[in-house]
Amino acid sequence: MKNSLLFLLMLVCISCKTHTVVSQNGNNSTVVDDDIYGISEMSYTQYAEYVENTKGSNSDKSNIGASHSDNYNMGASNYENSNVGAYNTDGYNTYYSSSYDSKTDDMILIYYGNKKRLKWGKSELEKVVTHTFQDGHKDWFFPSYLYLEFKNDEGYRFGDNQPGEKGAANKAHWEWLLNRYFSTAYNGGNYEGLKALDECIEECKKTLGKPAFRHKVYLSVPSPCTDFTEWGSIKKNGRTIKLDFRNKEHRLEAVKWFIDEAIRRFEAQHYKNITLEGLYWTEETALMIRWHKDNKTGEWTNKTGEKYDYINGAKIREDNIIINDISNYIHSKGFKFYWIPYSKTYADGKWKTFGFDRCDMQTGYLWGTPDIIRQSNPLKTMADARKICDTALKNGQGLEFEVSVDLFVPCYGKLKKKQDIERPYDVIRVKDCNKTPNEMKALGYTKYNYNPCILQRLKNLMTVFEEQGVFERSNISYYFSNSEILKLCNSNDREIVQIVDRLARHITRRYRNK
Repeated sequence: MKNSLLFLLMLVCISCKTHTVVSQNGNNSTVVDDDIYGISEMSYTQYAEYVENTKGSNSDKSNIGASHSDNYNMGASNYENSNVGAYNTDGYNTYYSSSYDSKTDDMILIYYGNKKRLKWGKSELEKVVTHTFQDGHKDWFFPSYLYLEFKNDEGYRFGDNQPGEKGAANKAHWEWLLNRYFSTAYNGGNYEGLKALDECIEECKKTLGKPAFRHKVYLSVPSPCTDFTEWGSIKKNGRTIKLDFRNKEHRLEAVKWFIDEAIRRFEAQHYKNITLEGLYWTEETALMIRWHKDNKTGEWTNKTGEKYDYINGAKIREDNIIINDISNYIHSKGFKFYWIPYSKTYADGKWKTFGFDRCDMQTGYLWGTPDIIRQSNPLKTMADARKICDTALKNGQGLEFEVSVDLFVPCYGKLKKKQDIERPYDVIRVKDCNKTPNEMKALGYTKYNYNPCILQRLKNLMTVFEEQGVFERSNISYYFSNSEILKLCNSNDREIVQIVDRLARHITRRYRNK
């Protein structure tokens, strides 16, 4: 009885967190209606898409997720398990013995691939590979890099819950992503992809000398879109097999194919300065807390025995079923498996049961910009951020340091009469203001090239990380949208320069103290 009450309480809590209404229909079966209010509960991929589609809008609701689809279970396939030669862990990429402790790694997210992204050539990468402090001295900056993408140039998505207007990505699109990662294009003195990173580090060694650590790379792995039947074919044991993603074994084989190809291509490049450390699971939205593995059947189900649920109006993350198998396969190759979920519901340690080696929780503190996008967005506080940090550290998770995509939106700001640490300014976006600069100045407003409230919250998040000992105890991943880090590093604003120096000192101290 006690366990039943506890389970019901958990469901209520989860429903509250995701604004899910659970009701009974006439047949006494549970109906789950999702109604997501506020971008504070979105993943950053969803939020980025939201901002792109609603700039200047104050709409109260977002419309995210695919329509419901019927369940079709083809069953396990009959063909043999994959045995695509184990990766030689004594090979070129892994010979380097790094003293860098993986429990306190600093990894920056590099959004790279489709034509709307930065090229991330040497000139851009130099800003994150090294940092020049205000006093003029230069040092190495981020030691680890996650390359990730969610859709290709045409808009085909690499996962059920990824932004992409054209539908599921097929094998050719997955190959496109690999080609982007391992591009050897040379444009205007700049390589692209991982080649650019390797060349940038090599160039920086001329002035800084060899770093005390080996720079690490993680690559995102597409998630097979469930019920997709036109992905393409693979060759296996001398046979050509057309994959049908209604079959979980076929989805697994597609992921294995991508992993093998990524490892093979990385090895073939013979990079001088970077090591492939692991693979990253792109999907962020699986409600793992409600799922468990049946030891007899090996299937993942929720606690009521159901195999499907609905999240954000989309079909359940059926990819959960193959996550353990993917983890085992990655580990068999000598690599690590990494994930950055967006919901607080993952903060119970269950991420470990799915085979992830590292799981960094998003704080969500800077998601949403109440002063710009929507006034009604729930505002997280520093107290909320502290609780998230405490929970993550307790459960062996890392944390994500996040910078809002709207930080560098020109604004007018005026300090509030009543002190407010969360939003100290009354803010008006410049393009939304119908008064002249002189009129605004007469009203006590100062013009900024950024949103001063968001900048304050960036400082607040760094303060929370310092207070909670995150910089001393935890892995940290760094989300700067597409290019916010370059804007921060290129800024001449004294306050911003000090913030970037403050962050860089934490990072350099972490790898210097190893």
